[in-house]
Amino acid sequence: MKKLCSNKEVPILVYHRVVPAPLPECRHGIWVEVKNFKQQMKLLAFGGFRTISLDMLAAGFEGIAPLPKKPIILTFDDGYQDNYLYAFPILKEYNFTATIFLVSGHIGGTNQWDSTPQEEAIKLLSAEEIKEMAEYGISFGAHSVTHPHLQKLSKEEAFQEIVQSKKEIEEIIGQEATSFCYPYGEFNPSIKQMVIEAGFKCACACDTEQINDLYELRRRLIFPRTGLFGFWKKTQRWYSKYIKISRGMLKGKTDFRL
Repeated sequence: MKKLCSNKEVPILVYHRVVPAPLPECRHGIWVEVKNFKQQMKLLAFGGFRTISLDMLAAGFEGIAPLPKKPIILTFDDGYQDNYLYAFPILKEYNFTATIFLVSGHIGGTNQWDSTPQEEAIKLLSAEEIKEMAEYGISFGAHSVTHPHLQKLSKEEAFQEIVQSKKEIEEIIGQEATSFCYPYGEFNPSIKQMVIEAGFKCACACDTEQINDLYELRRRLIFPRTGLFGFWKKTQRWYSKYIKISRGMLKGKTDFRL
């Protein structure tokens, strides 16, 4: 498996929802307030960061094209409509790009995989909104057809979820979907191999132990509680080493505080 050198890790941030007001009743802490998102993008711009696509990361690894001096990758999971309503205008304001991972079977619908009787279903991006964002330069990757736990499916079912999502997204954006994101961040060597066989150039995970394995890209989650200093730390190339050292200290000293 091809891997990038550990000292070349490019920060990859992961968002889900961007919302105008706090969601205290939400059982999932996967949202960021609009005002905080804008502050974060402003900090990136002030810090001289350049947003790149996952394709550019893969090309840099292959030696096809050099990466900019301070590259960073912004990703959004699930394809919520608020990405278009609130995040997209801010990204355009700072001339930033991002990659949005779509659940292809629910485009134009709601997050049925995640809704409960206690929580209202959330609208997802429509095909028209996706096309508009793609024309601007937002990249779209696959996040399966129905957002299942892939490891719980048969091999045939899991492969179909992966392959079909790629096909359905490509029909909307009119270009190749080259990146995949594992639903719930769950995968194993078999699932990983399916993604490779489906023709994806790379795949995103979350808190993996690997560093820049192109099919197990480590990302840094942004939460509602992530302050500007915490956000700044997550944009630094040394952040993964910092977390590893911090966790080791926590294991060794129960009274250690981050």
